[in-house]
Amino acid sequence: MIYVTVGNHDQPFYRLLDAMDRLAETLGEDVVMQTGVSRYQPHTAKAEPFFPFDKADEMIRAASAVVAHAGIGTVIACRAHGTPLVICPRRAANGEHFNDHQLEIARELIKDPRPGIAVALDETELMAKLAAVRQLRKTAGGEAGSAKDLKNFLRGYLAAG
Repeated sequence: MIYVTVGNHDQPFYRLLDAMDRLAETLGEDVVMQTGVSRYQPHTAKAEPFFPFDKADEMIRAASAVVAHAGIGTVIACRAHGTPLVICPRRAANGEHFNDHQLEIARELIKDPRPGIAVALDETELMAKLAAVRQLRKTAGGEAGSAKDLKNFLRGYLAAG
């Protein structure tokens, strides 16, 4: 199962949902989406607006891969569970967020890559990035070292900003 999450932000992320719903027809496994505040009705993927924290965490743990906005909580959860991740940042110009901090995080992850994390700067890159992370073996959960490294990277990024 591939889990798609747009997080809890109060603006919709139709671009990611639509792209992943279209890709769901070709992936050969179930796609489950957390659609957030949008009114998007998927044609192929299964969807819920929100999952309780424990359920979302279980979805991340069970997924073969996660596709998400560039939300730090999702990034850290994927690293902790060893689940490959593709991030696609929300963009202010598209009305998906109030600023481009997610784009900044994505660009930093491109400059300083982390194992198991791919960045699709827009929806046209999703298929290739998802194909790449699906080739990775899911690592054992609880990789404290890599989660700690990522947290340190994010602390440094925030301190520099």
